Amino acid sequence: MRKSIQLGTKRCSATVIMAFLLLAAVACRSGAGDEAQQGNPGDTSHNGAGMEMPREADHEGHRQMPGKQQPSDSTDEAFWSTLPANQTVISRQAVVQAGDSSMQYSFSGNGYVDFDQRRSRKIAVRVGGRIEKLYTKYNYQYVRKGEKLMELYSPELNTFVEEFLFVSRQSKDPVLLDKARQKLRLLGLTEAQINQFTRSGRAPFTISVYSPYEGYVLFSPSGSGGGMGTGAGTESGSMGGMAAAGRSTSISGSVLPDNSIREGMYVSKDQTVFWVNDFLEAWGVVAFTSEAGAVLEPGRETVVTSELFPERPLRAVIGMVEPVYSSGQKFTQVRLYLPNPNRQLKQNSLLTAKAYAQRTSPVVPASSVYYVGRTAIVWVRTGVTESGSSIFQARAVRVGHRDKEMVEITKGLKANDWIARDAAYLVDSETIIQYLSQVK
Repeated sequence: MRKSIQLGTKRCSATVIMAFLLLAAVACRSGAGDEAQQGNPGDTSHNGAGMEMPREADHEGHRQMPGKQQPSDSTDEAFWSTLPANQTVISRQAVVQAGDSSMQYSFSGNGYVDFDQRRSRKIAVRVGGRIEKLYTKYNYQYVRKGEKLMELYSPELNTFVEEFLFVSRQSKDPVLLDKARQKLRLLGLTEAQINQFTRSGRAPFTISVYSPYEGYVLFSPSGSGGGMGTGAGTESGSMGGMAAAGRSTSISGSVLPDNSIREGMYVSKDQTVFWVNDFLEAWGVVAFTSEAGAVLEPGRETVVTSELFPERPLRAVIGMVEPVYSSGQKFTQVRLYLPNPNRQLKQNSLLTAKAYAQRTSPVVPASSVYYVGRTAIVWVRTGVTESGSSIFQARAVRVGHRDKEMVEITKGLKANDWIARDAAYLVDSETIIQYLSQVK
């Protein structure tokens, strides 16, 4: 009986203690709620228990730490010091203001002079035969209009000349004689050559081929001297047609690997032996940086300086813009149309081109931008502490034109924003890891 009484007494004591603790907890919670309401009656970010609710990122995209409320006056240095270093940094570093100015940017590139392929005219033989004498033997040789290029032995052409001479001796029909003469003209013979045949009364052993144009001889239309086939036969078939000259006049032509021809080689009908370019207009092939590709466009005027006469700059127009990736580097290659009336520009001579562009965008000093891989960041000042220190937050931006002094910001920064002058001093390892994780 005594044991039961003792157990009942212990249970009653425990119940009283638990009730007392519950009343004390309710009193403390009520007092804390009243104190929170008295401390900041207009703050709507607290719940009834006095705990701070997480806030969403503001309209500027700045992140805030959950469980901590940003002071409305942005002057609580103790609060900002608790944020991670890769999000917010307090520093007394000098700040600069992003300028919104309309500036003329210049883009420089280097290149060389090349032949304008649109001005290359091909010279083809109209009958097959063997080259007995060649007067044009090397690439870029200059020839004048009417100058002798080669002497060609052609059984087919000799047969047509004999037919013309026979008609001129035996027939007095002017129509028939004119048709025979016209046939020789279509085979590439000049009036002077036809008159010479008429006076001599016999066909020559070789026929001279003259240049119908004036300019530089090219064994390929681009002037590179290789890589462009002529559609002719191979060296192995050079003798195939001569054995049947009495029955067929078909002759297989031949070319060397660099598309050049030599004496003793055979050419076929309609084979292109070389091209002639007057070089009165030239191409300037110039490479710019990849950033210049967004500004350079066909029709834009550039200033070109040649190494041959640097004191006399030329003005040229961009004809084509082509992004190029070569040797692990990406750049923009443009084609310039250069006037060359006196042929003062020479093939493969070096050029320096400069193009200008007018753009209106925020510009900042080059030291204010820090590059983390392919991402560029700046530190924007979002406030000032009571002690006068600046509060900076990192922001990713997109850069445009840049040089050693200034950088153009095309996205992510507004004009008149204040940023840190030296971004590299505010970056730590956490910032690098954060932005490198965003690079795909």
